[in-house]
Amino acid sequence: MNFILGTVPRWAEVSFPVFERICLVILALLSLVLIVLVFMQITGGSETNNVITGNKDSYYSQNKSGSREGRITRLVYICLGLVAFFAIVYFMLLKIYGSF
Repeated sequence: MNFILGTVPRWAEVSFPVFERICLVILALLSLVLIVLVFMQITGGSETNNVITGNKDSYYSQNKSGSREGRITRLVYICLGLVAFFAIVYFMLLKIYGSF
């Protein structure tokens, strides 16, 4: 690509808007999934401290990654990473496409 002279290949003019729309749709879908996953998380008194020792560790808290709550938390982190990735790609394409 020769941005200095202002000439852009035809494939870039055609494909960048398509990739931009695909990234925007993926961002919207991931955001909806993220909202549902956050609402599915259990909030409650399972994080209470031990009064005598001040320790929060229990058998459940040490092994909760295999439970439903642990899987949902892992999915939330994966969705957050994907949202960050596609947001960066989307705004990069927006910057490139906006310069045409």
